[in-house]
Amino acid sequence: MMISRGRRMKRHQGLFITFEGSEGCGKSTQSKMLLDHLEAEGVLAVLLREPGGVKISEKVREILLDKKNTAMTKECETLLYMAARAQLVEEALLPELKKGKVVILDRFLDSTVAYQGYGCGVDAATIRAIGLFATQGVQPDVTFFLDLDAAEGLRRRGSERD
Repeated sequence: MMISRGRRMKRHQGLFITFEGSEGCGKSTQSKMLLDHLEAEGVLAVLLREPGGVKISEKVREILLDKKNTAMTKECETLLYMAARAQLVEEALLPELKKGKVVILDRFLDSTVAYQGYGCGVDAATIRAIGLFATQGVQPDVTFFLDLDAAEGLRRRGSERD
């Protein structure tokens, strides 16, 4: 399913595409396939990682994915995702869009609403408000939502969990 965000005032020339969906649904695979296709067609494109993608965000990623951090509160987790996202937007996403590139991200704000909001119970409106601040209002031009039965997605993931 493709979700178009509609036209809005853009501060850049590029195109911002995100892939969203449950665990194991193929977001990373589809993101990479799109990048390869665009590059083969001569389109300037970049695939960024979230959380991560830039030095500070990668450090935050290490904290978020460290299985020893079992006492992390849902609020702390939410804010760490937003902090990593804010750095990525400023350091990589906006500069690449301003160069006119197609920027592809496997996950963005929708994932935080889904996992920390609906999954952990953080207020979705609060997440969206913090997200607006953290992303400087940048929204994807197009989001591809990959729908797959949760049990099948977890089976595909195997024992790899965070």
